[in-house]
Amino acid sequence: MAPESIVDHRARAALEFCWADGVRHVASYQLLRSNCPCADCKALRAPPRADDAEDLQPAAGLCVTDILPVGAYGVQFVFNDGHDRGIFPWVFLRGLLERAVSSRAVP
Repeated sequence: MAPESIVDHRARAALEFCWADGVRHVASYQLLRSNCPCADCKALRAPPRADDAEDLQPAAGLCVTDILPVGAYGVQFVFNDGHDRGIFPWVFLRGLLERAVSSRAVP
């Protein structure tokens, strides 16, 4: 279920995922960083506390500096803010991208 390709559109601050079924998704670096599935990020997104509010916002000028495959399971993104702990399983990633598209759809 891995995408056939991941293209970095640095000028747009986004990655394009091209899936075998012909579907293409474009995800901003911000979307990926804000939805990182690592334990630390999940804890920060749990019931928000006032002292965590700033930590939830990725830095301005955010970009992906590396894309590391994790076997056939998923991918790990390395961000220029130093964050590199999240492993995005393909199923999780595809669901995230489909939800992002659905939330932008106009009824």
